[in-house]
Amino acid sequence: MSETLIPGDFLLVNKFIYGAKTPSSIFSLHIPSFRFPSVEKIQRGSVFVFEFPGEPDEVTPFRTQVLVKRCAGIPSDTLQITKGRLLINGSTAAFFSNAFDQDFTRTVVPFKGMNIPLDTAVIDRWKTLIRREGHTVERYDGKIFIDGIASTRYHVENNYYFAIGDNVNNSYDSRYWGFIPEENIVGQAVMIYWSKDHDGIRWRRIGTLIR
Repeated sequence: MSETLIPGDFLLVNKFIYGAKTPSSIFSLHIPSFRFPSVEKIQRGSVFVFEFPGEPDEVTPFRTQVLVKRCAGIPSDTLQITKGRLLINGSTAAFFSNAFDQDFTRTVVPFKGMNIPLDTAVIDRWKTLIRREGHTVERYDGKIFIDGIASTRYHVENNYYFAIGDNVNNSYDSRYWGFIPEENIVGQAVMIYWSKDHDGIRWRRIGTLIR
């Protein structure tokens, strides 16, 4: 987010707008977690805060990390980057000012109830998501097995989001590590309440609204 945020910025985050979530652990002891109803839905272009879902092949993230990115796609959106433009459902997204150096293949942001056809050609693309939803995935004798049952389709159980950093050509984001589960959403970035670097306090940035 170097076009909007820079190292040393401290953010005020609205954790209630998307539905605050109670802690899932206390002193390393896992406990049931509950999410309150959201006040509003995440909008395309919003700057939001979320728990890193993990590297492309990680079912459980190796490290706990909270990231700030811009929402480029909501559940069921079709995304594509071509000729330097981000297309959302066929229309150019206006909330990224920089052109993209690299294309990104057309993809649909998964949504609850989405029906994904499965075969050996596409399973590598979806196996991590399926495992993160709590299922086993195996490939044997040209067939795909979900929880030990031969399957030609998978029904997605959760909603997901797609995030891209404002520094579009130097951002490690959903283009590389994939979709963000709705349960990982922490809140909306609202304002810079403090900013400091090795030269001192950056007074001009304090109070800046995140847009």
